[in-house]
Amino acid sequence: MRKAAELLLEHAKKGSRILLVSHQQADPDGVGSALVLSEVLGRMGARTEVVLPEGMNKLSQLLLERYGREVSTSIHLQPDLVVMVDASSFDHLGKVGEEVRGKPILLVDHHLEVEGMREGVEVSWVDEEATSSAEMILRLVKELGETLSPQQAQLLLVGILTDTAGLRLARNSTLEAVCELIRYGADYRQALEALKLPEDRSRRIAMLKAAQRMEIRTLGDYVVVFSELSAFEADAASVLLRLGADLSFVGSEEKGEFRISGRATPELCESTGLHLGALMQETGRFFGGSGGGHPGAASSTGKGTLKEVKRFLLSQLQRILPGT
Repeated sequence: MRKAAELLLEHAKKGSRILLVSHQQADPDGVGSALVLSEVLGRMGARTEVVLPEGMNKLSQLLLERYGREVSTSIHLQPDLVVMVDASSFDHLGKVGEEVRGKPILLVDHHLEVEGMREGVEVSWVDEEATSSAEMILRLVKELGETLSPQQAQLLLVGILTDTAGLRLARNSTLEAVCELIRYGADYRQALEALKLPEDRSRRIAMLKAAQRMEIRTLGDYVVVFSELSAFEADAASVLLRLGADLSFVGSEEKGEFRISGRATPELCESTGLHLGALMQETGRFFGGSGGGHPGAASSTGKGTLKEVKRFLLSQLQRILPGT
């Protein structure tokens, strides 16, 4: 963190142009973290721009509307420094990944570190113990000697709540960060309201289809399920856990390429040592794509069919899970 802060201080004092980018279909953690850091650096003298060329999810769109923030979909700034926030590889940036490769880069992320990324950036600050990038940005802002406005604290609080499933996955350090954001003026109840999506008929239908198409496998003592959708894969994977699965995978396939989201219960991860982020990283690598995430929540993309991906995942799980 100290090296990250020193790099940002150096560029802010010079009035450098700093580009902040996050992952494809960015969630409130990535969007809020990039926006808050951008605003803090702007206050310190830097010229900043937040770019999400691959878009953001619906929750992030509503968050920006609620708090009157905007981001760009294309790069207008010729950056002196690029800050990758909540993204662990260039592949996660979509088309902008190739544009920024080779530029001075600061990587700030809490996912499993991607092999080789450290060599491709100027400074890499990866903290897998942090439950969200928002938690890391709070620490970074303090290291920079800056403070947060109530709205900035609110954006970070929503990011934390998003990545911890409403604090169900929180650690003690997470709760300390939440308390600190509340002292800055964040409102916990309002943050919970910001997480509520309007009732979406297409999403409800997708969840039902995911359950209808579910294929159930038992590996030792564990129930593993697979399903297929054309959208809402991550949401559906979470819903299938609530239906009783220990481990769930929901994917989509189009024109020879796939994307798949996985979710695992905390109990399974703790008892077996399974790290879905590592599994999805290996899956992406095997199929010529990318992947990563947390121990209990991760995703992957690549070239191949879902049938092939399922066969690969099952073979890996049989090696990882005890009693299989």
